[in-house]
Amino acid sequence: MKKPPGAFEIRETDLLGRIGRLHTKKGTVETPAFFPVIDVYRQEVSPEDLHRAGFKQAITNAYLTLRRFGEEAAEKGIHTITGFNGVIMTDSGAYQILEYGDIGVTQEEIIEYQKRIGSDIAVILDVPTSDTKRDSVIASVEKTLQRARDALPLIKDSEQAWVLPVQGAAYQDLLEESAKRSLPLTEHYQVLGLGGLTIFMETYDYLTVARALITARRILPLGKPLHLFGAGHPLIITLAVALGADTFDSASYILYARDDRYITEYGVERLDRLEYLPCNCPICSRYTPKDLLEMGKEERTRLLALHNLHAIRKAIQRAKQAIKEGRLWELLEEIAHRHPAAYEAFQMLHDHREFIEQGSPTSKGVVRGLKLYGPESTWHPKITRYRRKIEDYLAGRRASKVKLAPYPPDPSQCQPEYNDDTILLYYVPYLGVVPAELCGVYPTIHFNYPRRRVPSLVVAEAVDYVASLVQKYYPGLQVEFEGAGGEGWPSLFNRLLRDKLKP
Repeated sequence: MKKPPGAFEIRETDLLGRIGRLHTKKGTVETPAFFPVIDVYRQEVSPEDLHRAGFKQAITNAYLTLRRFGEEAAEKGIHTITGFNGVIMTDSGAYQILEYGDIGVTQEEIIEYQKRIGSDIAVILDVPTSDTKRDSVIASVEKTLQRARDALPLIKDSEQAWVLPVQGAAYQDLLEESAKRSLPLTEHYQVLGLGGLTIFMETYDYLTVARALITARRILPLGKPLHLFGAGHPLIITLAVALGADTFDSASYILYARDDRYITEYGVERLDRLEYLPCNCPICSRYTPKDLLEMGKEERTRLLALHNLHAIRKAIQRAKQAIKEGRLWELLEEIAHRHPAAYEAFQMLHDHREFIEQGSPTSKGVVRGLKLYGPESTWHPKITRYRRKIEDYLAGRRASKVKLAPYPPDPSQCQPEYNDDTILLYYVPYLGVVPAELCGVYPTIHFNYPRRRVPSLVVAEAVDYVASLVQKYYPGLQVEFEGAGGEGWPSLFNRLLRDKLKP
C-alpha cells in the first residue's frame, strides 16, 4: 500500500540515531540523508553527477526558482526545471530573508508556488536570524510560530510533505519554549526542522549545535523526522545523526569547491596546502592536488565539489552502518577525536547519557563486543544499562560477607558463587563490577580494552563506582580481597579499593 506523503518508518535505532524511510510522492528517502543544494541559476555539478555520487534527493530554493523561471517552473515542474529526477525538497526563501530582510513575496504566494511546481518536501516561509542577538532570536521564534499557524489551511491535504521549522537554537531557553509551543502544530506537519544553527556550524561551535539537538529531541515527537538546516560537514553530520537528526541540507560542497577548499573527515583544507589527497573516492583516486590546481577553474570546482559530496556521503553511510551494528557510540567516540570542537560537544553527552541510552536497543541480533578506550568509554549507553541492571541485581542479593577479586583474563575462570552468605564480586575497568554468578552475561565477556595500560582515570572511576556499590548494598559487612598481586591495573585497582573501603 502506498504511504501518504511524509509518512516516516523507523527501521533501526542506536543512541538517538535512526535508519528510517521518509515517503514522498516522488519516492522514498532512506534516512539519515543529505540533500545537496541545487542552484537554479548555475549548475556546476550536474544532476547526473549527483546521482552518480549516490544522492537520490536534493534541495533547491523555491523563491529563486520563482524569480528565475516564474510560471515556466509551474508548467514544467521543478524536476524538469532542475533536471533532477529524484526527490526534491524546496526551501521557501528564508535564506534570502537573512540576506535582504524582505523578499517581496508573501507566505501564501510561496506556499502555493511550491505546490504548483511539484515539490516533494516543502518549507513554509519561516523567519530565521543571521545573528545571535537575543531580541532578533525572540522575533524569529514569534514570527515563525505565527506563520506556522497561518500556513495550516494552505498545506491541508497537500501532496507535499511540509516542514515545520523550529527557531531559537541560539538560546536554550528560547529553543525549549519554541519547541513546546510548536507541539500542537506537529500533527499537521510531516517533517520537523531545526534552524538558526548555520552560524555555529560555520564557526565549529559544535557544542551549541549538540545542545540544541538534545533539547529539540527531548521535546519534539520522536516519530517525526528532524531536518537540520545548513549541516554540510562530516564532523557535524555524524554527531547530529547520533543526536537524532534525520536529514540535512547544505551548499557547503560547492561553496568550498569554489574557494578551492577540500573537505576531510577532520576539517576543511585548502587545496594548495595539500601534497596528497587523503581519500580514495573516484576523484582522489585519479588526480593529485597538483593535477587539480593546473586545471581550469570550472573543471577544478566541479571535481572538488564531487569529492566533497563523496566525503559527506561517506559520513552518512558510516553512520548508517554503525546504527545497523549498534556501534554508533564507538563511531562517535572516534569522530570526537578528529577535532577539538567535536570532542567538546562529545564531552557534553556525559550529562545526557541516560536519555541517549533510551534509544539504544538491548540487542542487535548478532552480539558484538564493546570496544573501550578512554574515560569517555565508560559513558557508553550499553555500560550505563549494564550498571543499572547490576544495581537492580545487588539490591536483591543478600549476603553476610563480600569478597572482591580482579576479573580474570579468561572469564571461564570465574568461580561459582561461594554460598548464600558470601557474594564474590569481580572488579574490572569500564564495567566496574561483575558478580561471579553473572559471568558470561552480556557484556561481561563481550568487551575489549587496552589491558596492559588501562588509563588511570578509568581505573579511578571504576574504583569509586565499586566502592560506592559495596557501601550502598553491603554496609558494615566484612570485606575480603583475593588475588591482585604483581603489576598492572589489578594491583592498582586493589590498592585503591582497599583504601576506599577501610573501616
